[in-house]
Amino acid sequence: MNVKVVASAVLALLLVVSIAGYTGAFGKGGEGKLEYRVYTKERIMAGAYKVYGNPKLDFWAAKTVLTNGGEGTIKNIRIRYSIDNYAPETEKSYPLLLPGETIVDLYYPIVSSEVTKLSASTPSNVRITITYEVNGETREESVTKPLSILGVNDFVFSSLNPEESTGSFYDTFSNAPLLAAWVTPSDPVVREFADMGNKLAGGAGASLSDEEAMKSLSGMWELAVRNGFSYKTEGEGYWTGKFSEHIMFPRDVIRDKSGTCVDLALWFASLAMSQGLKAYIVLMPGHAFPLIELPSGAVIPVEATAINQGVSFQEAVQIGMEKSWKMAMDGPHDIIDVAEEHSTGIVPPELPPLQADILSKWGISLNAGGNGLNNGNAGGNGGNPEGENGGEAGGTGGWKTYRGTYFSFAYPADWDAPEDYGGYVYLLSPDGEFEFIVLYSQGASVGDMVQAFEGSLADAGVEITDRQEGEASVMGQNVYAVAYGLGTDYGKYSAAARYFTAGGVGFAVIYDFPAGNSEYNQLGEHIVETFKLG
Repeated sequence: MNVKVVASAVLALLLVVSIAGYTGAFGKGGEGKLEYRVYTKERIMAGAYKVYGNPKLDFWAAKTVLTNGGEGTIKNIRIRYSIDNYAPETEKSYPLLLPGETIVDLYYPIVSSEVTKLSASTPSNVRITITYEVNGETREESVTKPLSILGVNDFVFSSLNPEESTGSFYDTFSNAPLLAAWVTPSDPVVREFADMGNKLAGGAGASLSDEEAMKSLSGMWELAVRNGFSYKTEGEGYWTGKFSEHIMFPRDVIRDKSGTCVDLALWFASLAMSQGLKAYIVLMPGHAFPLIELPSGAVIPVEATAINQGVSFQEAVQIGMEKSWKMAMDGPHDIIDVAEEHSTGIVPPELPPLQADILSKWGISLNAGGNGLNNGNAGGNGGNPEGENGGEAGGTGGWKTYRGTYFSFAYPADWDAPEDYGGYVYLLSPDGEFEFIVLYSQGASVGDMVQAFEGSLADAGVEITDRQEGEASVMGQNVYAVAYGLGTDYGKYSAAARYFTAGGVGFAVIYDFPAGNSEYNQLGEHIVETFKLG
């Protein structure tokens, strides 16, 4: 028998068997059954929004797990994702899902820069649509999951679910690398402040030598001391990793002349990097501080919170070496290489442009303070020199000024002085129809302040009949605002509330008046215009 014929017959038989097998696997011998599960993150950070669209960083927003639990093949699978208002629809496709097989698909959303305009947590939705074919029939499944877009200053130290976290330091602060998105050496405000510090140091070129770097860093530090920069203690829940925390961008620290240890570390790291130096952030349980690398490669720890004591830069470095660095090395810690994280795509968001003379408007001056002591606002015209929690000062024309521990505002001179009840400052008009209220709390978020005010209304038996969210201005900055319609035993009232955080303190600035009383409405806005921190 011809060998070639035998070989051809064998090949033909194998081909028939292969075709039969193919038909059995992919034909209509059985029906596929799609089983799916969808997991989503509870929230994403607007301040670090650029990381979510980079698969290499692996900060996914949704995970879809598809399993074929049937006997036939599922074909032409398409998974579409979108986030309401903030991420356009994207699609992934898979041609086949064989019986018993599983597909795990991750969603890395291209988030819109519009999220950087959010000052408070904003509810949205992740929408997932799955289309597929079973035996020639197209089917579709849809899932909608809630998602919170955090305000641009809100930071979550960990995105791990409770069942994923071991409770260790590294799990509690698993998002630590994202702090690099809050280091902004290219911000014109940071550069201008650094240039002023260099001028104070005699025009030092930080990248030339260790000596010049130390002169430059000392000048920037001295500028902050002269302008009364201070450290604000974090709230009790700050280091638990359970809540979103308000993290200030360096320009916010310069504006407020204060910040938590994290804020101050990010601020000083930004200044150093703006002058061509490398910077790192050291994070450990309950504390953070910056490391600065000098041109020689030597690294110096800076205890940025020592700014509160008005010490020299050399003393801040000494404290950093003898105390902060030693404590970090003796326990769990994380060192964030800011330049390295920036190179991977963890970069700052777009920040709104500010006026060219903004530092002058914020009271930043080379000659401020004089002796470099921490005396509240630059030039000694802020804070509370008597060290009391409240009181009157100044007063020009028909107005007086209330000055508290954290803030001040003007009020009509013929009214009784505001009362400070500790976390609650209250001003009442002589006729009892207008109230101006400031709620404040260390470590509180915007959401906490909203809950505090609205909860107090409920406790007082006041009904919220209308609620309109938006933005309004405080100290030249747009913040989360709510206009309320209120039903009381005395009739209908209106209230305007502004919610924000500054220096680690949550604020609610509120006034209320009889509905339709435009005179009191205008008065309330005028008092808000006089509100200042410090």
